[in-house]
Amino acid sequence: MRINADSLFGSSLVGPSSAPEAEDLRLDTLERRVLDAQQALRPGFMTLEAVRRGGVVVDFRWTFASARAGRLLGRHSLNLHGKCLRDVLAGDPGPEMVFEQYRCVVEHGAARATLQVHRIRGAQDTVRHGAVRLNDGVAVTLINVSAARRAHELTLALQAQRTMAAHHAGSGFASH
Repeated sequence: MRINADSLFGSSLVGPSSAPEAEDLRLDTLERRVLDAQQALRPGFMTLEAVRRGGVVVDFRWTFASARAGRLLGRHSLNLHGKCLRDVLAGDPGPEMVFEQYRCVVEHGAARATLQVHRIRGAQDTVRHGAVRLNDGVAVTLINVSAARRAHELTLALQAQRTMAAHHAGSGFASH
């Protein structure tokens, strides 16, 4: 069985091989893509404080956002500091769900997680927001679960390519 790498990687990594060097080059390229995908799995981290009116939480204001958190939200992290959640996420799908998640964490003290869709570098990715209470606000980790899925697919493809390369090298057979 041959893996169609085009659908996973956007370029052909599987195909006719005229020499072991070509197979090594394909494996090296695939390994680099797996490492890039693993880098994309790094979580973002941010903290927000509750904005209250009459004792009621009406919004959240960023007090810190890592560079990775900014990228996962499709914004520059330095532009988030001091801004309100509802203003920043106004154009995104589901900002009220994010607000409600954070509000419940502050009011009830229990950690919560939700999945939200964010536009990241022109693509829509699903990002997991995991929030815990921090004073009168929240500390949040952001994990791109779409990237995790892609990294898993890349790892499986790399393992399959290595198995095929080892099989062909051991049999003296070059795939065509």
